[in-house]
Amino acid sequence: MIADYRTGYGMRDGKLLFIADVPRGLACGCVCVRCRKTLVAKKGSKRQHHFAHFRVSNCLGAAESVLHSLAKELLAESDMFLVPPYEFVRQRKTKTGRPVQHRALVAKGGNVVIENVRVEERESDFVPDIIIESGSKSLIVEVAVTHRVSRAKLRRIRHRNLPAIEIRLATSDSFLSRELLKNKLQRDLASKVWLFHPDQRQEEGIFFSKLRDELAYDRTQLHRSTRPRRFEDDPASLQPQSYNMQPPSYDKYDRPQEEFHRKHGRYATMDECLQLWPHLWKP
Repeated sequence: MIADYRTGYGMRDGKLLFIADVPRGLACGCVCVRCRKTLVAKKGSKRQHHFAHFRVSNCLGAAESVLHSLAKELLAESDMFLVPPYEFVRQRKTKTGRPVQHRALVAKGGNVVIENVRVEERESDFVPDIIIESGSKSLIVEVAVTHRVSRAKLRRIRHRNLPAIEIRLATSDSFLSRELLKNKLQRDLASKVWLFHPDQRQEEGIFFSKLRDELAYDRTQLHRSTRPRRFEDDPASLQPQSYNMQPPSYDKYDRPQEEFHRKHGRYATMDECLQLWPHLWKP
């Protein structure tokens, strides 16, 4: 990774100049875009040409400052901006491990004709890096090098309900010429990430509806697994077991006793049973 305090651009008379367009050494007449201290243009034969601080400095973030400034300047000069498609994807697993997912194409992407560019103009309670205007539509463009858009700023973007894209650059991009960097800002889709699109709100609603249904199902399953078992939960539990054990029948014993009772007005004793019906009452 290229050190953040090195860059391919220095500032002279309020303008950013590329290393190839200035003389070497202190003759470049440039200062750091971040700390405004003197720079020296190092244009040797062994290392990549770059600007460095003339005196030892703890200035960090020069490359990021250069890219932020250049991106705003170059997009303000542009007449087109290529936007990537936006596929909305949300997924989550419930406590039981059931996956919930929703995906939908929110924006097809394509070429945006730039009619006007507003740089760092306040929108309600935040300041976007860039706002591109095309007809009646507006697009927020944020530039990220080492720091992505914060959650607080993203909440404000959502509240403003404007589509927003983040261009993610590397510190090495600060060594691209103005022409190459402008082309990357305009046409490179890999470096552009959607932050928000108003049409995603409907898809978010569908996702959360699916999630609520799955969470309700989870709660039902959890309730069934923890409550005491009841016979009505399993009617089969009222049936005889699989080994066909039947309740014992005493009909062959009861019938002779009932006949004896009708005849004598009492039931037979055990001794009488053994004498009268030995084939039924074997010890």
